[in-house]
Amino acid sequence: MTLFFCDEAAEDNEYNVIRDEPSFSQDKAFIEEMWSEYKQYADRHFLSESRKNFKQRIWEMYLTCSLIAKGFSITSDDKGPDIRISKEEVDIWIEAVAPKAGEGNDAVTELQPQTIRDVPDDQIKLRYRSAIEEKYNKKYKKYLLDRIVKPNDCYIIAINGSAIPSARSEIEISRIIRSVLPFGNETLRIDVEKNEFVDRYYQYQDKVNKVAGSSVSTDIFLNNQYDGISAVLYSCVDALNRPQKFGDDFVLLHNPLAKNKLERGFIKLGREYSVEKRILESTNWLNQ
Repeated sequence: MTLFFCDEAAEDNEYNVIRDEPSFSQDKAFIEEMWSEYKQYADRHFLSESRKNFKQRIWEMYLTCSLIAKGFSITSDDKGPDIRISKEEVDIWIEAVAPKAGEGNDAVTELQPQTIRDVPDDQIKLRYRSAIEEKYNKKYKKYLLDRIVKPNDCYIIAINGSAIPSARSEIEISRIIRSVLPFGNETLRIDVEKNEFVDRYYQYQDKVNKVAGSSVSTDIFLNNQYDGISAVLYSCVDALNRPQKFGDDFVLLHNPLAKNKLERGFIKLGREYSVEKRILESTNWLNQ
């Protein structure tokens, strides 16, 4: 039986450390268990690519195994998106991506030891938006042209933030939601004379400014140009940080303008969000 880990030195040092360090033996065993479930869906380059882009491949395996554990029957091939779920005459396609920290002035840098800083919220949102643009405007539209994805199929972009420094630091409304809907910083209003809490709301923010001066929109789920995206799914899981139950960490947000809408409650993992009459509503599927 082919194992996930091999003896060959990997470009990605996280692969080497988890394979070789005895303190990570349980994590290594968990990955091998996932691989035994996932390998029938893997493309022929999956194992070699895992030694170069470890987090990306772990994300693909974890996402797939979460759906299998939920009872979905999935298929995969080298030509289309990573995962396909067939439902009557419509396919639900899921494209997995684990964006990295980026390069240049807008890169998300590592927090240095013994230092304090604000979480680089806007820079992280830029990384998510870059991943969405790549998968939607380049991949998805080519899938349509090549007739791999049908015009009436659902298309979900599944983003993993574990390769981005500080991405685990979140507020109540997840950053992935604030990357596609115009929620800004949380604001509290306090009457200082009465010392009373008055109101709580989120500022309106429909774009993020880059250092060079250009801006990137953060309201694309209110823009018909992105109506081919049925939903975004988010997780920050990695080989060492995972919930006890597959998929409990998922955040799924429906696109209110999607031309092919994903049925609410279809996946039933983690937390599910949708916009209903201009209100952001949520359903908690944990432990269900």
